[in-house]
Amino acid sequence: MNARIPLLASLAASFALTGCVNNPMRSYDAELTETVTQVRQGQLQQAVDVLEKNNKPALSVGSKDGKSNADNYDLLYFMEKGELLKLKQDFPGSRDAWLSADEKVRVWEDEVRTNPDKLLGDVGSFLVNDRVRRYDGQDYEKVFLSTTLALDHILLGNFADARIEMKKTYERETLIKQFREKEYDKIEEDASKNGIKTDTSVLGKNGYPLAELETPEVRQLKNGYQNAFAHYLAGYYFEMTGEYSLSEPGYRNALMLKPDSKMIKDKLERVGRNPAGANQTDVLFVIEAGFAPAWKSVTIPLPIPINKQWVATPLSFPVLKAVEPRVTMPASIRAAGKDLPVETLVNVDAMAHRMLKDQLPGILGRTMVRAVLKSAVQYQAQKQAGPVGGIVAAVATVATEQADERSWRTLPERLAIARTILPQGENTLEFQTPQGTYRTTVNIGPRMAVIPIRLTGGTVYVQQPDPAIFAGLPMISEPEPAVPARKSKAPVRKSKKATPQ
Repeated sequence: MNARIPLLASLAASFALTGCVNNPMRSYDAELTETVTQVRQGQLQQAVDVLEKNNKPALSVGSKDGKSNADNYDLLYFMEKGELLKLKQDFPGSRDAWLSADEKVRVWEDEVRTNPDKLLGDVGSFLVNDRVRRYDGQDYEKVFLSTTLALDHILLGNFADARIEMKKTYERETLIKQFREKEYDKIEEDASKNGIKTDTSVLGKNGYPLAELETPEVRQLKNGYQNAFAHYLAGYYFEMTGEYSLSEPGYRNALMLKPDSKMIKDKLERVGRNPAGANQTDVLFVIEAGFAPAWKSVTIPLPIPINKQWVATPLSFPVLKAVEPRVTMPASIRAAGKDLPVETLVNVDAMAHRMLKDQLPGILGRTMVRAVLKSAVQYQAQKQAGPVGGIVAAVATVATEQADERSWRTLPERLAIARTILPQGENTLEFQTPQGTYRTTVNIGPRMAVIPIRLTGGTVYVQQPDPAIFAGLPMISEPEPAVPARKSKAPVRKSKKATPQ
């Protein structure tokens, strides 16, 4: 029997399984649309219930203690659950969900380090569909996971664990960069063997919205996975602990990723100059707005070499669509009677578009190689099993030719910060939303304070960590005396990039 014929059964099986909750052909976008709607309406428990219902394993293997086995769930389940529990102010539950997600990302990282050929030669994605691949997270999601974990650890007072996550952010960024370079080379090699070019301009000529990947916000990004807030948070944390040799590199890395940021520039010039006085605290507001864009599948007809002839073949590719209605980030917030400017450090929508732009040649190569292989399968099926075999192969091919829609949908679309000095104790916080003025009180404790705010377009969530936990913040060194501000025309002193230990 021809070696390609077993693929016919694989294609047919994938088609038959469509609709099963554990089947990769499920519509993740449709499921998460329901969850996002619940979050907008302030119905967090219902959102969690929907997530649990949609991710209930068909075949569950329980652990010895009677609790659910993490192996029964995929990466996205834990990513989404961690965000929902954070909004509920269940910080321990949120942390645990994200730790489970992180374990799954670390499996990918270990494979990159020890056996990258296994990931680079994922045959299943070539023969069937990108959606059959184990979901390892979009690159920006992997880094964001470390960022959210670091923030959760800070809100829980787990400062040693927060330091570990900050260090891991640097390591994860480096690993992603190295892997993507190897992946690109491998795809180019495979495409060349099959007589295929990975020039994405052919997509634009056939109706793909390439212009959406070339906006100014997308082009100005260094890459599609590093985010400035991760490094700013490290700078803020180490400044609050008096570790200025680690704080400065954090701010400097953030500025490299967001070079037009006035807040980061101002802070970098004043590292070690904490103006908080007695009974005052340096407060960082972390404002998140909206939801990450949805990944959709579009079909584009492209010429494919089939049986030594170029045939226009409908192929599916991912595009990004904003979640409507989009949520406006407030220009300022008012705390204790002071108006504080709000500055966006992370645009997840732009990051997703930049990542798609960078990976589109690879996606094009995999998709076209897959089309060539599928056409050979269909030809062999018809040759050996007659017209019926050809029809089954054709139906299965169409059913499985859809772009991967999976992504961390409860991530915010944008993340911004505001920072000020506030008196310890209760302070009034207010800002404008499309629904009117939102007003609440925040309780500020000693040493430092991080106040997360999430705007969803229907409900505002303000997380209130226990202010007493920051009293236990480690002070590594005594505060340094005030450092004179650098003159604007003087060259910036270069320092070796320090990595938090």
